[in-house]
Amino acid sequence: MINKFNILDNRSKGIALAVFGVLLLTPDTLFMRLSELEKWQLGGWRGVLMGTTLFFIWIFSRRKEHKREFLTTFSIPGLLIIAAMAINSVSFTLGISETSVIIVLTALATMPLLTALLSVLFLNEQQNLISWLILIFAVCGISLAVSGSNTAENAPDGSVILGATYGLISALGISFTFTMVRKYQNLSVMPATAIGCIVSGVFCFYLSNEPNLNFSAPFSVIMMGIIILPFSFALLLIAPKYTRASTVSLIMLLELVLGSFWVWLVIDERPSLQMVIGALIVTISIIAYIKISDIQNS
Repeated sequence: MINKFNILDNRSKGIALAVFGVLLLTPDTLFMRLSELEKWQLGGWRGVLMGTTLFFIWIFSRRKEHKREFLTTFSIPGLLIIAAMAINSVSFTLGISETSVIIVLTALATMPLLTALLSVLFLNEQQNLISWLILIFAVCGISLAVSGSNTAENAPDGSVILGATYGLISALGISFTFTMVRKYQNLSVMPATAIGCIVSGVFCFYLSNEPNLNFSAPFSVIMMGIIILPFSFALLLIAPKYTRASTVSLIMLLELVLGSFWVWLVIDERPSLQMVIGALIVTISIIAYIKISDIQNS
């Protein structure tokens, strides 16, 4: 398998890493549901286990560079990434606990557009009128999905608007991280991500009223925190080194489709037709934006 990977060109390597990373990530929301943990306890275990595992992955994969890279983590950009990933981790958990999976994943799918907005602020990159129109179109898709949530089946009965807001905050955290990585090329994102996740986990445990892990939850928690999250993010963080970030963003739309599919298939959490249409509008918007960007940059 490794030999076959090594003979691929860089673009194919990047696509392969992104596809494997996203496919590994897609059942994450399903295991969040299966754990049946209180939201703060869920966030605590996810953050601490993911951060610790990702930290060890980084140490073993970057043995010769980890001392130098670790020092960059405590620079101002590194500390900003730690904060952004901590906020992302907490927000995503709260969003999934609040409302339907498809609502949160639809909001999360706006990452490429949010990254474009942040690039205007931090990288002085200009966006044309078409990009702004696509952003408005995507917001309309999210609004449509949220407005059709009343007919969803077997979803949490919390605030849909709050859940979508958590999803957007989570997307903003990841988009900010990507922007900082683009601006500061020598910054090592993996240890910063790991520390951010651990910080989020400690914060969630502090707010939890149930510090003990439920007996029925260990399998789901281990799958999320030690296998799914750290290894998928490790692959996704490496992929942009081999191919365009826009290509990775496009592949990440698989999470919106497959993540929603897993919870529907296993626990029968069914989105309404209006929610599906809204998600499709967002998906089409992101694909259009990425394709237009590729044409303009070619």
